[in-house]
Formats: sequence, structure tokens, C-alpha cells
Amino acid sequence: MAGRFTNLEFDEERHEKAESSSNISLPDRDGWKILENARSAHIAARYEEALRLYTRALQEDRRLIRAWVGQVQMLVSLGEFHEARVWSDKALQLFKNNGDLLSAKAQACIRLKDRKIALACSDGAMEAPGSSAWRWEVRGEVLLARRDRQFDVCFQKALEEPEADWFDQVIIARIYAYYKRATTAMRYLRNAIEMAPDQAYTWYELGACQKELGLLNAASANFERCLHLDSNCQEAADALQSLDNITFADWIGSVLRGWRWR
Repeated sequence: MAGRFTNLEFDEERHEKAESSSNISLPDRDGWKILENARSAHIAARYEEALRLYTRALQEDRRLIRAWVGQVQMLVSLGEFHEARVWSDKALQLFKNNGDLLSAKAQACIRLKDRKIALACSDGAMEAPGSSAWRWEVRGEVLLARRDRQFDVCFQKALEEPEADWFDQVIIARIYAYYKRATTAMRYLRNAIEMAPDQAYTWYELGACQKELGLLNAASANFERCLHLDSNCQEAADALQSLDNITFADWIGSVLRGWRWR
């Protein structure tokens, strides 16, 4: 991690007078092209690749707040919560009180179980100018972790944001899956599949949830569907192979976990 972390893009002096990326037009430029590739890697859960691409996007255009947020998101997805928190603090030194960056820090903090700071950052994000699906998604996660019953309202508000698309359904599903709520995660994944049935990795994620719940036939079918759309998806291939080796005791354990997580 040390090598990757030290190579992330950050130069305080050169960024001091940077402006928000929301003020940048969208010409056909390298930074934006790389950002699009980073999003594609993010969607497919290729987090290491996405992290490198978000960093490259910042090398081309240091004002791209989406790339700063993306770096923190990928560190969180890779389980590197401390680094994600440090990096969000550095980004917030450049773009003070930016709502999306505050949300990124809030997610890092809640994964670190620092509920007080996570809630404070989320509060700040909701009070900051503008709005986004991402802010509501993190708000929902913070409240879910705090066992506040309003978390589901936040997720619905995320999906009502004008820019929300099928992938926001996946983001919410991934949050539910992280907190061992596979049944609810499946509902959002099915919504995503209905909206974008050609996205291979979503089929894999649905299968992974079904496997956790002991729904092995359905899981196998969805792993195969993923491979039909993307024959290079190693996770789906490995998951199919693991189903061939599953024991009755493993299956019973999955069913019991499924009952507990419903």
C-alpha cells in the first residue's frame, strides 16, 4: 500500500488556487476521457485499476473533484479506510466544505466505526451547496451503521436525484451487502439489472448475494449470465467453480446466514 499511497496525486502548493470542477466545461480532453475510463473500472469493481485512473485524471486536470472523490471511494472499496480518511482530509484542504468530498470522508469514517465524525461530515455535506445522489447514499450508510431507521429514506432520495442512474442502485446494493443485508441488496441489484441488463458484473453481484443466502441454483445461473456477457470475469468463473465444491454443511450454513440477514 505504501507505494500506491505515496503515488496518489497531491501537490498542495500547485492546488492552492484550484477551482471547483463544477465550473469546468466538458471539452473532449484527456482528463475527462480518463475519468470516464475510471468510472467504467469502478462499475466493474476493478478498484485497483480505477484508483490508478482517477490519479491519472488528476495528473491531466487537477481541478476534477470527481477524481478526488473517486480516489477516496476506491480506497474505501479496497478496505483501506485509514488511507481514505487521510486522502479525503488532503482533498478538503483544497476544496473546503465540498459536499461530495465531505461525504467521501464520512464513508471512510463510518467504515472505521468513527460514528461521531462520520455523522458530522455527513451533516456538513447535506448543508453544503448543491446536492447529489452520492451525498444521500453516504447519508444512508451512516444512518444504517448507526441503526437509525431513516436510512432507507436517504437511499430513496438518492435515487430521486436528477443525475441518478442504474449504477446508483448498485452503489446502494454494495452498501447493504457490506452490512450483511444480502436480501435487500438483491432488490437493488435486480432494479439495476432491469435498467441495464448488459452490465455483466451486476449479474455476478446478484449471484454472490444469492450464494450467501443459500440460493445456489439461482446464483449459478447468474454467474453463468455474467460470464456470457463478459467471459473474462474471473470472479464469476471462480464462484461457479466454488459451487461445484460446496458441501451440504456449507449449504446449510448459507441458509442459516440467509435467515439471519433477511
